[in-house]
Amino acid sequence: MNRSTLSRPAVIALVTLRLLMAVFFVGAAINKWQQSYIMSDRLQRIFLERLEEIDPESFGAWFLEHVGIPHYQPFAWLVCWGETFIGLGLLFGFMTRGAAVGAMLMMLSFAMGGYYDASLIVLTLMFLPLVWWPAGHHAGLDAIWHRRHPQSILFR
Repeated sequence: MNRSTLSRPAVIALVTLRLLMAVFFVGAAINKWQQSYIMSDRLQRIFLERLEEIDPESFGAWFLEHVGIPHYQPFAWLVCWGETFIGLGLLFGFMTRGAAVGAMLMMLSFAMGGYYDASLIVLTLMFLPLVWWPAGHHAGLDAIWHRRHPQSILFR
């Protein structure tokens, strides 16, 4: 769909959703950077606490025990940088669809890693409009980059 197919209220709702989700991710990223998340064992402690709370026979428990806890440091990097780039992409409307897909994958990976909460389903689904419609073409950089590179899937 191009930008002319959306009504003005739909564009306002889409941009508002994009900016609210950007604030959510930028806030989460700032929190992680302030806590030196990458350089600390905070994620390992979170994984260990979560492992005690979930069903030991679940996939989440297996994943935490065999993948998450032994490799908590790379996961901390992925979470920190992922939240940062997703938040900034949404905030500036730059590679918006990719940022929204990245956010959905991050939410699903949290659920897979044993941090399942019903709110993750809602958060994941809230990104669908940002994937479906060109949210970055309205008050975002995607429109500029799409004009320069019309064949690129990054800015559609």
